[in-house]
Amino acid sequence: MYYVKDGPRTLEFEGRLLGESTSRRGDSIRWIEFKLYQTESGAYVLSRIGRSKVYHTASCALVSRYGLTEVEWNDIDIDSLECPECLPSAEAQLVFPEKNRYWAQVSDEPQAVLEALYKYDEGGARYLTKVAQRLLESASHNDSRIESIYRIERIP
Repeated sequence: MYYVKDGPRTLEFEGRLLGESTSRRGDSIRWIEFKLYQTESGAYVLSRIGRSKVYHTASCALVSRYGLTEVEWNDIDIDSLECPECLPSAEAQLVFPEKNRYWAQVSDEPQAVLEALYKYDEGGARYLTKVAQRLLESASHNDSRIESIYRIERIP
């Protein structure tokens, strides 16, 4: 049984993990994790988690933008890092840690997985990030339909 979070919801299903990838490197303060599953009925479940080690002061603009809530200094993870913009001090009683951001998509067709992974640059050109490419490479070894749509793109 798999449990995948999508915002405040949880998707529960039987199936198999087709592939996974992460943008995390040793010194990352924020990163993305992708997982791609296939349910027993054949649907695809694409999971993306945005992770962070960063915490802020109450006056940091990111606190309101991200909707962060305060915690006591002693309650943050030991490997948390201060925001390089607002530089919270160790004397702060309350800090605002960034939360994991969960997103998932369920689709019947592998093309929808590929479309969800595409990014667009300022000129409108479509591309796949390295972490998305690694996910598709990994999943291609386990699912011929994913391999087919990833390896060959038909351009009209």
